[in-house]
Amino acid sequence: MRLSKFIGAIVVALAFSAIAVATASAVETLWKWLPGSAKETFKGKSGKATLTSAFESGKKLVGFVCTKSLLLLTDATLKVSSELLEEGSTEGKDATLALLIIHFEGCTSGGLPVNSLGDSSGIILVHVEAHNCMIGAGKFGILLKPLLVHLEIPSIKALIFVRGDVLGQLLGTGLTLTYTLDLNAPGTPPVQEFKKCEGGEEEKLESSLDGGVTYSPSTEDAKEGVLEFDMTKDLNGEEMMEK
Repeated sequence: MRLSKFIGAIVVALAFSAIAVATASAVETLWKWLPGSAKETFKGKSGKATLTSAFESGKKLVGFVCTKSLLLLTDATLKVSSELLEEGSTEGKDATLALLIIHFEGCTSGGLPVNSLGDSSGIILVHVEAHNCMIGAGKFGILLKPLLVHLEIPSIKALIFVRGDVLGQLLGTGLTLTYTLDLNAPGTPPVQEFKKCEGGEEEKLESSLDGGVTYSPSTEDAKEGVLEFDMTKDLNGEEMMEK
């Protein structure tokens, strides 16, 4: 999967103090990184990550399991690829979204190596846009919107397409540089814990075994997701999030 600039990723000298803000379109209730946070870089990682797809209208559950994930570095200078971005021309350069590239390692399905199309065995790369939204009172959400992902299981010549969005929650309080990303799908069959942004529509993650003709429901679960910011753009140590 190509997670552009995911999991394990998003915060600078932060703290959860907030004030709910809605976009001009007034669809979802958003929150912002404070002014000056645009272009702030961060890094992240997770432990075991699992994509579960219910093919054939839920009759057959197929799991894609990776041992861990981390954010990619983009060049020889080891510049972190993930950064907070402005959306439009927000006053004071408030950051309202982020770009991620997620690198999943040790990926298998039924014991067989899985990779994103054209990548090394067991490696899945995903490009993702991450949008800020509230998911309830005092709950800061991160809506992960990956580009279309092409997975392959070379040994059986299988090609799987993955599309859609998945919602997680950022956990942490006080002036800290490190946050937990809760991306949880409990149960059998698994059900995504967080389903929609406040004021928005229900998010869906889907997979296809037939070249993108028929898509079936999917979930994403990641253990020990962590986002760590470097605080280079917040020299005064201000809290980085506001509702």
